[in-house]
Amino acid sequence: MPPLGGYFSARGREKQERNECNMVFMGFLWVFLGVDMPITTCYIMGICSYHFRREYVSRPFKCRRVCFIPGVTYFKPAGVPMGFLEENCLSFEEIEAIRLRDLEHLEQAECAVKMNISRPTFQRVLASARRIIADCLLTGKALRIEGGNYEVITPDLVSGSGIKEGEEQKGKMKIAVITDNGKTISQHFGMAKQYVVVDTEDGKILGKETRSKVGHASHPHPGHHGQEAGCGVHGHGEGAAETHSAMAGSILDCQVLLAGGMGWGAYESMKSQNIEPLITDVSDIDEAVQLYLKGKLPNLMEKLH
Repeated sequence: MPPLGGYFSARGREKQERNECNMVFMGFLWVFLGVDMPITTCYIMGICSYHFRREYVSRPFKCRRVCFIPGVTYFKPAGVPMGFLEENCLSFEEIEAIRLRDLEHLEQAECAVKMNISRPTFQRVLASARRIIADCLLTGKALRIEGGNYEVITPDLVSGSGIKEGEEQKGKMKIAVITDNGKTISQHFGMAKQYVVVDTEDGKILGKETRSKVGHASHPHPGHHGQEAGCGVHGHGEGAAETHSAMAGSILDCQVLLAGGMGWGAYESMKSQNIEPLITDVSDIDEAVQLYLKGKLPNLMEKLH
């Protein structure tokens, strides 16, 4: 008979011993109740009891942290009609594991910390992602990226830079907010008319000023998510970088930009200017700034397009 702990994938010897004690206890309980059966049967019933509790009385599932949502979420073999293709699905936490380990080349321990999971869990997520991708590449299946059990957060919350969650801002900081009327946050960065720049120090608002958004007059008003003439879809084509850089010209002294939505091109352009863009669904400017200063304003990167 193999050792009791050999049946389970446990986190260390301590958990294995706890599982063994549970099963032995169940066996002795049946003997104490006077049930006349071989000890092997008691052992098997102990195993069944453990699996029942593991399946139906398990801990709540922990959301995995994701810092990046890809702009392209579907891949298929060229020249093959959709009707003839099988499809695999890759979750957002699986693609995040691939990004951290294979693209960023981080150690598994660091990847696990960034995703707020244990190292064994990260290894399982990474192995599952690689298996799905390999199956698509080798068998000619389509790959869809969607779903999962995850939360999208700003990288600042896991990298240690900027204002951490629950930690109030210290020192001086200028926060730019994209707006059309000076009171609410605009839902589209490219089409908004101006900025409200908020001066802060030690978590307190010292003053505000309104600044024009350079380049707004020449920015076409699109019919679909800010598609710019000559700039490709969502501002990623020729001339897009220059347009976005011009729009940041009046807020280069700011450290943070709050917006209700923007394209990936604008998002990356702001970061290249050392401005941290943060996407929020809070509409009131004062409320959003106060939440940010308290470290309670999440970055809704799923709203990037």
